[in-house]
Amino acid sequence: MTEIEPPTPNPQSPISNLHPPRPTWLEIDTDALAGNVRALRAKVGPARQLFAVVKANAYGHGAEIVGPAVLAAGADRLAVATLGEAVALRQAGVIAPILLLGHTPGYLGQELLRWELTATLYDIETARQWSAAAGAAGKRISVHVKVDTGMHRLGLAPTAALSFLLSLAELPGLYAEGIYTHFSTADETDQSFVSRQLKAFTDLLETLSAIGQRPPLAHAANSAAILRLPDSHLDAVRAGIALYGLHPSPDVPLPDTFRPVLSWKARVAQAKMLERGETVSYGNTWRARKLSIVAILPVGYADGFPRAPRTWESVLIHGQPAPIVGRVCMDMAVVDVTAIYEAGEVVGAGDEVVLIGSQGAATLSAEEVARRTRTINYEVTSRLMARLPRIPVRRTNSPPYDCQETEWTVEQRKPNPSTPA
Repeated sequence: MTEIEPPTPNPQSPISNLHPPRPTWLEIDTDALAGNVRALRAKVGPARQLFAVVKANAYGHGAEIVGPAVLAAGADRLAVATLGEAVALRQAGVIAPILLLGHTPGYLGQELLRWELTATLYDIETARQWSAAAGAAGKRISVHVKVDTGMHRLGLAPTAALSFLLSLAELPGLYAEGIYTHFSTADETDQSFVSRQLKAFTDLLETLSAIGQRPPLAHAANSAAILRLPDSHLDAVRAGIALYGLHPSPDVPLPDTFRPVLSWKARVAQAKMLERGETVSYGNTWRARKLSIVAILPVGYADGFPRAPRTWESVLIHGQPAPIVGRVCMDMAVVDVTAIYEAGEVVGAGDEVVLIGSQGAATLSAEEVARRTRTINYEVTSRLMARLPRIPVRRTNSPPYDCQETEWTVEQRKPNPSTPA
């Protein structure tokens, strides 16, 4: 084994001045993010509320970057899964309304009040606990009632929704601001089931409207439905995967106006020459069949770069694929760059590595990684760990926009600005 001397740094490198706290990082393209928000707004029009779903650390993109950026670009509200996710956004300075989409236990009513959050509700005992907490504080908690039209996760049956809303009307500590459902097949070719879900939900809305019990905000459309089912747009839509420039599914590709937001990059830590027969990484599972050059990457499964059962297969170095060899470690991985050397390129410490994104004419997309690892693009990005630095970057020469909130006031973030808190 012989260490390879690093090449002279290229001063023209597009990231030569980038010094993240780790030699592997995520670049978050805020221009692409803003453009995606504008494309979604064009789909749904100005009258409907646009929820930007930033749960799971904004699908791995970094909620504290994405949340303020999408609000500045035109989203009306944010949605997350958990209380902790919402609190982190509040602590980062977000004052816009935030909806908790997941299960929030009844004992957390005081926290909902403290952080001025809107929560999903579907059972009466939780409703009573939250109302009691709000009453003791002289305030109200804004809730969105979840209706199960066939997904069979959280939610009430449509037949139970009317009596539930009538019961909520008797609890002075709650304000039923919204009602929503979740589609299970909007991203598939066959739209028959999602059509039945939508009909069940809109039939319920008509019934509630007829007796004056329909909450002001009804929403059902996820990213796929925003693109394919305009009848599902209702009063508001919930945009998730499309925000990030990722396709909802192979059956529902994004229009060309959308661009991927995330790139994952690294720097080669070391390059080595291996003699024929020498092995790599734990278990000696890979053996050089000839004189070979390998590069060590400061990336491992603790970053979301999977070890098993299926790996990324390759990364990009000098615009060419470099296959992973040996087992991916917790913090490091090894790739074979012999073919790159044979093509006349020298690989050494400090060279740029692309794990997701583009390098020269080559691209390795989240969708391609999902195909290789036999999962979906949602999982590819959302499992990228928090220890990876997230760095906002701009890819265009358009005038910069302010990623801080500028339009929401403290009064507007309250659950129901038209009534006393």
